[in-house]
Amino acid sequence: MKKVILMVLCLCMMCSAAFAEETIELNWEQFGTEEVASQGEFQTLEIPDVCSVNFWIPSVLNATDPSVIEGPFQPNALYVTEDDSYGVAVFVNQIGDLDEYLTMLQNEGGASNFRNIMVNGFSCSAYEIAENDMECLLFPVTSDIMVTFSCTPLNGDEDWDLTKGAIFASVHLPQ
Repeated sequence: MKKVILMVLCLCMMCSAAFAEETIELNWEQFGTEEVASQGEFQTLEIPDVCSVNFWIPSVLNATDPSVIEGPFQPNALYVTEDDSYGVAVFVNQIGDLDEYLTMLQNEGGASNFRNIMVNGFSCSAYEIAENDMECLLFPVTSDIMVTFSCTPLNGDEDWDLTKGAIFASVHLPQ
């Protein structure tokens, strides 16, 4: 029964762009059963002079040196499976205007399928970058600092879809 509920929540989160006007609500209580929580642990990402962000990572994803990612943007944290088939990269982005940033992601970054998601009371945006085979959650920390969770692959198996939903639903600022 729990797996059915989790699957329904993930399907809601990953609904088509036709429903982008709706806000999907996610929170850790939907996923964070003792069984799920025991299959991973919470991580803390410190953002100096700003705050810290907590999020759950399943134990099948191992912390990896973020410098292994080549390119103009280096993640602040990186978690991958032993065979590198699944991963989560966490980025801290300082942006200007959120709407301009989302437009830039769409026009220059290849982002699509934008969704409004309320995560633990925070208004977030989720989107996909099919060319890079990833789904992302943009979590606001301040008016101009966002934390982006990029999960790859975009389309994994059923368990991966559930795992992405749990990771996204776990993101919060500590009290």
